[in-house]
Amino acid sequence: MKRCVLAIVLAAMVFTPAAFCQEPGPEDFERQMQMREREMEVQGRQAKMEMDRRMAELELAKRKMELAQMEKARRHGPGPLLLLGIVAVHILAAVWVNKDIRQRGCGSGLWVLISLLAGLLGTLVYAVVRLGDGEKKRA
Repeated sequence: MKRCVLAIVLAAMVFTPAAFCQEPGPEDFERQMQMREREMEVQGRQAKMEMDRRMAELELAKRKMELAQMEKARRHGPGPLLLLGIVAVHILAAVWVNKDIRQRGCGSGLWVLISLLAGLLGTLVYAVVRLGDGEKKRA
């Protein structure tokens, strides 16, 4: 196949030497300029398309990274373990308040409810009130 093409090209060169020896005229020059302009325009469009494609790929990669970070934060977030710890602290604080009320023989179950609902803040308020009651009994 290559030999046939080569033979045709050589035959064309041999039988039409005038076509290869002619100097380009103004029409040929204009046609060449138009062809170069079109080639440059095509290259510019190809470059723009390639840049748009790469930008789209980068945007897609960015979104994938954001989704992965959100998934990681959701998976490794405080979640149920933290909630379980908070509930345990509230219950332990209420148990301590209940034991203290029974040991002292004074107070009401209202402090247990406050401690259970308010957690450490309710227990702290109970302790402050208790310290105040202790000072009144001493005096």
